Amino acid sequence: MTDGRTAAPHTVLTMDTTITAAAAADGHGGLPTEWQAILDMCRPPGGLAVAEIAARMHIRLTPMTLLLGELAERGLIEHRPPLEGAETTNVHLLMKIRDNLARI
Repeated sequence: MTDGRTAAPHTVLTMDTTITAAAAADGHGGLPTEWQAILDMCRPPGGLAVAEIAARMHIRLTPMTLLLGELAERGLIEHRPPLEGAETTNVHLLMKIRDNLARI
């Protein structure tokens, strides 16, 4: 899947980087199956974290970051860094999320 690559030289992705497909849904018919699956699950506007994509694809994190790096290099995905610490440590927001998840 990675064609022997061990690093993506220009794209740095962490496990909590958010990935969103940049290509149109019908524009990736000739791509490898794994790439198509990634683009399908990362449709805008939301996107998914690198770790979640790896888990859904049953691929270890390192090969997944290489695949995503290749997709980024080709302009097929957009990536954004994780939220800043201040945005993820709001206790009141986390409690609200917990309460809403408990209702599901």
